[in-house]
Amino acid sequence: MTADREIIRLSLGGYVLGTLSPAEAEHIRAHLAECARCRAEYAELAGLPALLATITEAEAAGRAAPAPSEDLADRLVQRAAESGQPSPQPPSRPTVPAAARVPQEGLLDRLLQQAGARRRTAWRRQLAGAAATLTLMAAAAGGTWLAASGSVGSQAARPGPTSPAPVRTFSGRDPTTGVSVSVKVSPAAWGSVLQVSAKGAPAGITCTLQVVGLDGVKAVGASWRAGEYPGGTTIPGAVPMPPGAIGHFDIFAGNGQKLITIPA
Repeated sequence: MTADREIIRLSLGGYVLGTLSPAEAEHIRAHLAECARCRAEYAELAGLPALLATITEAEAAGRAAPAPSEDLADRLVQRAAESGQPSPQPPSRPTVPAAARVPQEGLLDRLLQQAGARRRTAWRRQLAGAAATLTLMAAAAGGTWLAASGSVGSQAARPGPTSPAPVRTFSGRDPTTGVSVSVKVSPAAWGSVLQVSAKGAPAGITCTLQVVGLDGVKAVGASWRAGEYPGGTTIPGAVPMPPGAIGHFDIFAGNGQKLITIPA
């Protein structure tokens, strides 16, 4: 494994969370187009934003830690393990493929158990970087959450509007690619919850939703494989950006091709 590829592997967590600089993100995007192993690891990390969405602002600030000896990264791993316990599902809920149920199926926990020591160390670094991101968010003036960099990048979003925003849906279709997308945005204390519906992309390709703020800050909101979702199933996502600060949405294919842009 080359040193450059190892650095990219350790930066995938920041790329998924959208905390890298534009130049760093472009470098990783170009590498993913050529490296199948890193694409597979990126797909495994795609559910990290949704897992982080379960962490409260108090936990991120360390005010509600379950035990003094645990740090936030430890709690993320533990929460992933606990979420893997069976729980009844409403019969009316559409079946979602395993790739979209990362927190529910405890994928992070199983990966940590099955991988070797080197693999676990990389995951710990990525989760620790994510924990650092949340800590910076909680420390922002007035409790306003910012999109801040972890250990692999340095880029922060300016505070967005703090007043509650209604749930809004943004839709669009690109006549050239044939891709149509609908993004439902709900406000949260730490940013925005996303529910994505998409169709028209070639089956099997990896699609990534990138949320772009009014000030140019970018964050990856969701990732999925085209063709693996039944009709009517939504793809979960989240970004540390309030709804009022979102400028538009871009969806990219795994090779870096932009499939569609949707104004907010």
